[in-house]
Amino acid sequence: MRPIDTALHILETLGRLQPAGVSELSRALDLPKSTVQRALKSLGEAGWIEAVSEEKGAWSLSLRAGLAVGPADFAVRHLRAAAIPVMEELRRRTLESVYLAIRQDNGVALVERLDGINPVVHAWPLWRLGPMHPSSLGRAILATLPPEELDAYLARPLTRVTELTVIDPEKLRAELVRTRERGFATAFRTNWPNENGVGAAIRNNRGVPFAAISVSAPVERVSESACDAMGDLLADAARRISLGLARR
Repeated sequence: MRPIDTALHILETLGRLQPAGVSELSRALDLPKSTVQRALKSLGEAGWIEAVSEEKGAWSLSLRAGLAVGPADFAVRHLRAAAIPVMEELRRRTLESVYLAIRQDNGVALVERLDGINPVVHAWPLWRLGPMHPSSLGRAILATLPPEELDAYLARPLTRVTELTVIDPEKLRAELVRTRERGFATAFRTNWPNENGVGAAIRNNRGVPFAAISVSAPVERVSESACDAMGDLLADAARRISLGLARR
C-alpha cells in the first residue's frame, strides 16, 4: 500500500474511532505499529490530527480536518434542499429530533440534524460513518437493497453497538422483511442504549435507496408503540423528499 493510501485509511479510521492510539489503529487496519506511527507523525505535522491531552498516546482529528468536511455539503446540497422543509415539519409535529443520513459503502453518515424541543446530545456527530444494521436510518436502507447487496452486507461480521443490537444475520433479515412490508424501520435501543428510533429510506431520481430520514428520542418520551405509530409519517416524509429530488 502506498504511503498516501495508508495515511488516508488511517485518517478515515481515526475519524471513526477517535480518540485512538497506535495500537488500536494498528489492530483496526491490520498494519504494523511502526507504519501507523510514521503516518500519524506525518498527519500530525501536517495539522490533520492532534494529540488528545487527556489520553496519553491518543489522537483525534484536528479542527483543520473538521473544516475540510465543509465542502462535502456540496455533494448533498440537492438532498438537503429537498429534505430540510420536510424535516422542519416533522420536528414541529413530533417535537423530537429529526435526522438525515446518506449511505456510504457499508455504512451511513449523518448529513443533517434538526434538534427537537428536548434535544439529545449524541456521540455520533455529522459526517461520522457508522454501521447500518443498528439504526433505523441504516435498517431502512438495508431493507430496500437488492438481494445480492443485502446478502453481502449480512455476510460480514455485524458489530454490536449496544446490548440489544441484532447481530444474528437471519434474525436481522427477518426484521428487514417486516421493514419492507411496512415501509419504515424501527430500532429499539439497538443504536443508543436509551433511545428508540423510526426511519424510512429516500430514493434518488433513479429509484435507488441512498439516504434515510428518522426521528429518534429517549425511550421515556418515545416508546416502541409510539415509533410504530409514527412509521407512516416517516414513510410519507421519505416519499416526499424522494419526489422533491426527482423534480430537481
